[in-house]
Amino acid sequence: MSRAKSTSNQWQTGSVHWFDEKSGEGMIKSEDGRSYYVHYSAIECPRKWKSLADKKKVKFQLVEDVTFAQVSRVKEL
Repeated sequence: MSRAKSTSNQWQTGSVHWFDEKSGEGMIKSEDGRSYYVHYSAIECPRKWKSLADKKKVKFQLVEDVTFAQVSRVKEL
């Protein structure tokens, strides 16, 4: 049985802890110190190549009801 994934409507802010362009994966650290997984498919930007720069300030929304903390949408500030 798979869990349904839903997106939080609340935006949070934080910064990119690290992001690996080769794998398209990384971690975002929120202002309250929590870490969240991010996949390149969650990045919202006008560029064709989706990437996040280390230490860049971002705002993001989370996927709810999953076994680990994951970002569903992320935008650079």
